Amino acid sequence: MEQVLGASSDDVLPRPVQGGKSFTTAERAAVDLSATIAGWGSDLDPAVRPGVPRDKAPEIGVEHLYPAHIPRQVPRVRIHKSTEHGQLTPVFGTSCPPRGLSGWLRDLGYRFSEGRMARWLLLLTADRVDVIEGIFIDLFTFRGPRIPTEMGWRSEWRHNRAGFIGKAALVLLVLAVIVVIAT
Repeated sequence: MEQVLGASSDDVLPRPVQGGKSFTTAERAAVDLSATIAGWGSDLDPAVRPGVPRDKAPEIGVEHLYPAHIPRQVPRVRIHKSTEHGQLTPVFGTSCPPRGLSGWLRDLGYRFSEGRMARWLLLLTADRVDVIEGIFIDLFTFRGPRIPTEMGWRSEWRHNRAGFIGKAALVLLVLAVIVVIAT
């Protein structure tokens, strides 16, 4: 499934915001406006680019980003992607597909550009809502939270026994104070 527009692999969301196009090598070469705008384009010259040692190939365009010989993973669930990218990456995670209210919030968040605060606030809210949805799913399927397992108490006891005892003592002290105040 080739994703071109929208922000999900279902392509059910509206067109992305402007600016979601990557440059080809020729387009990138034509963008050098450093002679007309003072200070702009300083990153086009590798000699003055701050991240040159880490910037492997700044001169290549989007056509080299995902070569045709790389096998592409086929999405079986909805995959969100940034509006700044023209297509899905060759490989992506599918372990947590969007669902419920948190999935709807993610759909809404991925409609915005990465530079917009609304996007990140919606995605953070979706994460918090997903936690609450997970608690309700656990309750409706009669699975309670496994607090010792989820908090890593066994490995804490095994690898940091003194820290575990200190935390347990602190929790017991706080509980004792609460009981004394409540009675």
